[in-house]
Amino acid sequence: LLVSVRRVAPRFSIPPSNHEVMPGGSVNLTCVAVGAPMPYVKWMAGVEELTKEDEMPVGRNVLELNNIMQSANYTCVAISSLGMIEATAQITVKALPKPPTEPLVTETTATSVTLTWDSGNSDPISYYVIQYKPKSLEGQFQEVDGVATTRYSIGGLSPFSEYEFQVIAVNNIGRGPPSELVEARTGEQAPSSPPLKVQARMLSASTMLVRWEQPEEPNGQIRGYRVYYTTDPHLPLSMWQKHNTDDSHFTTVGSLITGTTYSIRVLAFTSVGDGPPSDIIQVKTQQGVPAQPADFQAEAESDTRILLTWLPTSQERITKYELLYWEGEDGTQV
Repeated sequence: LLVSVRRVAPRFSIPPSNHEVMPGGSVNLTCVAVGAPMPYVKWMAGVEELTKEDEMPVGRNVLELNNIMQSANYTCVAISSLGMIEATAQITVKALPKPPTEPLVTETTATSVTLTWDSGNSDPISYYVIQYKPKSLEGQFQEVDGVATTRYSIGGLSPFSEYEFQVIAVNNIGRGPPSELVEARTGEQAPSSPPLKVQARMLSASTMLVRWEQPEEPNGQIRGYRVYYTTDPHLPLSMWQKHNTDDSHFTTVGSLITGTTYSIRVLAFTSVGDGPPSDIIQVKTQQGVPAQPADFQAEAESDTRILLTWLPTSQERITKYELLYWEGEDGTQV
């Protein structure tokens, strides 16, 4: 009796598949090969034999991997008298992204800062998160989420203020650690609020002292102040008299008209421009000492009556006159 036996070279009916795992994760790699005769199946990692030769199973071999901490390739080898075949499975350990490079400040305005950075990662990044806060404040950062590029302008910042910025890369696993902090100061702007606590008082009949405090929102370095004053507050501010001063918080204004009410406003200015003026305050100058009456004359009307005449001083509110006279040759005052 002649029996014919079919001989078939080995092939994989279930080749090993690639897997992605979290750090410390586990996975089972299954490899099934068929042929006639049935092949032996073993696992290798590079040149390292993972299956002992005397324990090599026929047809099917499952490799159990636990506490996986790094990516690696594992090769399934099927061997029979008709040949040897192999297939490789790639195990990729998922990892959080590395921090981006330290951001660079490429542009600043009074209310915005533009940052650029490099990914710092060879693997794909889903997006970036920019965190920022005023340097002077402790606490949590504000965030700009979902940034798809490596250049971004953060707006809505306060003028002439220092901020801290950092960038975080995000992949399909989650957020990585933040980049190095970078600091930037926004540019100047004209003050957005007037000087505070404006006060005025008279130092003399024609000189007043005006005091104030710095605006709540200076938006830059205050270069000085402008003191506006007028006797007619209904005039536009451009027609008021103006007295400029440096960055001190008081000044004196002289050559005022006595007995007159003045309206006063103060504004601050930076290198960019003027801020808004303060609300109107009013001060009244003191009544000055009247000048000497002019053209004083005396005329005898009778033996017992003398008529005295003079011209009043101009622009002064005289309440009364005092008359002094002497009788007799010895000059006795009456």
